[in-house]
Amino acid sequence: MPNPFPGMNPYLEAKSLWRDVHHSFLTYAREMLQPLLRPRYHVRIEERLYVEPIERPIFPDISVIERPRPSTEQAQAGGVGVAVATATAVEVTHDEPTAILETTGPIPEGYLEIVDLARGGKVVTVIELLSHANKTIGTDARWQYEQKQRQVLAAGVNLVEIDLLRDGAYVLAPPFELVKIAIGKEWHYLVSIHRATEPHRFYLYAVTVQQRLPRIFIPLAPDDPKVAVLDLQAVIDRCYEAGAYDDVIDYSQEPPPPSFSPEVLSWIDNLLKEKGRRK
Repeated sequence: MPNPFPGMNPYLEAKSLWRDVHHSFLTYAREMLQPLLRPRYHVRIEERLYVEPIERPIFPDISVIERPRPSTEQAQAGGVGVAVATATAVEVTHDEPTAILETTGPIPEGYLEIVDLARGGKVVTVIELLSHANKTIGTDARWQYEQKQRQVLAAGVNLVEIDLLRDGAYVLAPPFELVKIAIGKEWHYLVSIHRATEPHRFYLYAVTVQQRLPRIFIPLAPDDPKVAVLDLQAVIDRCYEAGAYDDVIDYSQEPPPPSFSPEVLSWIDNLLKEKGRRK
């Protein structure tokens, strides 16, 4: 069944679904861009690896004990008494650890690169779709994302950042306070585009859950005035249908946090009833 929302489906933001959505989004975005950019450019999916902590209870002390035996035992061996040495009890107890941290194995996180085949495969544009881990302060994934972000901006490469997650801490390249002033209104989803040829300028697309996701431009090589157009709504709708998310989403529940305003929740309720997803 099709996506019941006119824009971003907030139920897809659930942590249990987002990794799957993330993989699909990159695949379908590449599928949409590839024919627009050939033969000069090539779009490829790249990956970086990060680890996540696993919550784990603190274990109690572990004691190593050698149990005592009687001081002397008489063992009969061919009628001769044999004395057995005493084993003295030794108890060794380690100090309680301050904490126990267990991490996952390396988790791959994808992003898109556009390379210029006319310039020997030089990377000209990086397209990032943010994850929950990117937006969680103190995580390895956020640290790696910010490192990559700085490297891309310093290398003279175009950067497209797509944030379709309302939860988490802001991490896009343009300063948050300046973004709020520039947009001047509430938004739920945000896209930032930075051209390498305009180092102090960011192009912003800001929409609410009630609006269609935008068709954004994708900048290319500095000597190429052409831009590609990526229709975010078409990509997310394709993800929804191909992933059969209608079978696993419980629309009787509210969307995952953070909560929308009462007015938006009322709009969502009416929409889902109209689409037959809620009674």
